[in-house]
Amino acid sequence: MARTSVTPAVPTVEVGLRRAWSMAAAAAALLGMAIALLLRIYAGVPLVAESVSDGFTRFLPLPLFSILLNLFGHNAKHVLLATMLVVGSGVMAALCLGVWELRRRWLAQPATLPPRARALLRLVNDKRPWHRQAIPLAIILIVLNEVVVWPQMVLQAQGGVGWVELILAEMIPAVAVAGSFTGLLPYFRQAAALSTAQIDEPRRNSRRRLLYQGLGIIGLLAAGGIIWDVVQRGLLRPGMTLQNTDIPTRLNPPPTPVYTDFALAPNQTPELTAANNFYYVSKNLTTDPVVDIANWHLAITGKVQRPYTLTYQQLQQLPQVERPHTLECISNDIGGPYISNGQFRGVRLADVLNAAGVQPDARELIFHAADGYSDSLHLAQALDPQALIVYLLDGAPLPQPHGFPARLLIPGLYGMKNGKWLTTLEMGTGGYTGYWEERGWTREAVVKTMSRIDTPLDGDRVTLRPTVIAGIAFAADRGISRVDVTTDGGATWQTAELRRPLGALSWTLWQLPWTPTAGDHVIAVRAIDGQGYVQTTESAPTLPDGASGYHIIQVSAA
Repeated sequence: MARTSVTPAVPTVEVGLRRAWSMAAAAAALLGMAIALLLRIYAGVPLVAESVSDGFTRFLPLPLFSILLNLFGHNAKHVLLATMLVVGSGVMAALCLGVWELRRRWLAQPATLPPRARALLRLVNDKRPWHRQAIPLAIILIVLNEVVVWPQMVLQAQGGVGWVELILAEMIPAVAVAGSFTGLLPYFRQAAALSTAQIDEPRRNSRRRLLYQGLGIIGLLAAGGIIWDVVQRGLLRPGMTLQNTDIPTRLNPPPTPVYTDFALAPNQTPELTAANNFYYVSKNLTTDPVVDIANWHLAITGKVQRPYTLTYQQLQQLPQVERPHTLECISNDIGGPYISNGQFRGVRLADVLNAAGVQPDARELIFHAADGYSDSLHLAQALDPQALIVYLLDGAPLPQPHGFPARLLIPGLYGMKNGKWLTTLEMGTGGYTGYWEERGWTREAVVKTMSRIDTPLDGDRVTLRPTVIAGIAFAADRGISRVDVTTDGGATWQTAELRRPLGALSWTLWQLPWTPTAGDHVIAVRAIDGQGYVQTTESAPTLPDGASGYHIIQVSAA
């Protein structure tokens, strides 16, 4: 008589029940993440993932940070937050499964039962109400969370986030996950019991296949992102190098700018950026602070003789200064959009600091913001008569994304030194390390001379009729004295027409009349600042001290 192979029932039941646990844990983790997001959006309760992400960037190696920034651009912080949310949900699910497994194993069972019966009893003996099981599980999840994120939560509290919000950020998702997990278990166990007979694949092979699939998906996404980035940057396109860039590093004497009152070309950047189009960059992963103006005040502290505070009304009563001012983000790439010019009104930073009596040993100004951001300025930069605390943009209060109620405008420096949502101005003795400096960015943040082609666009097809090449140039407080343009890949260069800038700290608009000939044309632009220094040809990424190089495009004419 032939022998038949019989698969033991208990392992099959165990596989089914463990699958039920996994499904319940995954559903509970997703529900906890959804609740945390809703609380963040509608109640302002910070996400644990925000704290972990913020701490993670402090220890991320600078080369890897640069790769991620170049790959994802300003979406990098959103990709990081989404990754941390997914990882956090996975950790929550794993913790539930781990705690449940240990809890089952630690259940005291009668020693007289056979081993298989004891194992089965540990798996199916679950008579306590779901909420009684949820309470100890939630406590364990909260405690384990504290071990991981507590140091970063303390930093957030020091940055102005309330302790109540921080505690709720940990407790509510943990309670939601624990309650959902224990509440959903009976339903998933029932479903698993119905499908137990269909479970015939060893868990080991299933897990290995899942791991390979996950790694494959991650690899495909990473490869696709790199390919897309390469294509977007035109690195695969031929003919994008310049033939002749020979020019002295500095022209002495500097060229004298010649201004022409030309009309703006179609699609050329306007002189002033509308407030709703002003470029926006923030360190915050989800929402920026919303300041209650009734309770807001600006504190002037540190190495001063007479510390004091200013309310919004008192700030507005100080002698006013109004001017156009161009701001550029240090992460603005060659030809990038993160630069804008606005009409601001505010007060001199030096007036506010001198009213407090700066002490002789003060060497720097440390500014703090409502979102926990901080950075420093050299004393000479803070006392520069052109350095402002502004509260109006285009005649209206600063929009909330741009720093309401007050922000800094510091000549010659990238946006990271122009703090938003100001709360404190602290005079220090030197050596302060700012938020972005901790993450590998420069301490000085001096604006590099840049120029950009706005029209035509890269890849455009143009007609064989007279047209114009147009764009902007900017060298911060150094000004622009000349702009050169090539339409033949650098073989020859022509001087563009300049439009008089709105102010000494504004960008300069330029145009070059051009009648194209048939064929492909490589167009590039370079600027010379007011001191005669020529925009460098050396190509450099945004990190750590701002991008450099020429903006180069290719168009075809027919």
